[in-house]
Amino acid sequence: MKAILLTFCTLTLFSLTTMAQFNLFVREKDPKTGKTILHGKVTFQDVQDESVNAWFYGGANAYEPREAAISVLRRVWGPYRFVVFMGTWCEDTQDLLPKFYKILNQAGIDLHAVEMYGVDRNKKSLHLEEVAYKITHVPTFIVLRQNREVGRITERPGASIEEDLAALMQKDFDELERQRAERFK
Repeated sequence: MKAILLTFCTLTLFSLTTMAQFNLFVREKDPKTGKTILHGKVTFQDVQDESVNAWFYGGANAYEPREAAISVLRRVWGPYRFVVFMGTWCEDTQDLLPKFYKILNQAGIDLHAVEMYGVDRNKKSLHLEEVAYKITHVPTFIVLRQNREVGRITERPGASIEEDLAALMQKDFDELERQRAERFK
């Protein structure tokens, strides 16, 4: 009897753990438009899989990133990762997220270097991740190196998203190289 109970408890725990791993985001109906909102931790594939997100393909296909910035990103991206907060309901997200995706692909940046959270219209994520990152607007693209924020782009880039990312990362990369050179003098 104890063996059966132990087996049942183990299987139940395994099932709950497995289900929790697959329930990283939820689909909600936008009260304003009636369209689907992705709320929680999402991937680019999750965004692409939603039929209401046709804006993603059109935006990515139409965008031509500046090659000079892509070259910088390709060269320096190794120690960096990105945290993105976006709203599938947000026009700025619909403009910038496809561009960001295309930039990553053209620069050869692994999509696993991106952690992305869909927020609702109140800019709340599913598990309050927006609190830790102090999110007030979307989209927000945060560049991190070793869990230290290097910089962020919020709502709209200055020049272009790839140029702003390249400038943030190049500046930090140069400082990292300077520090390394100082240590080996």
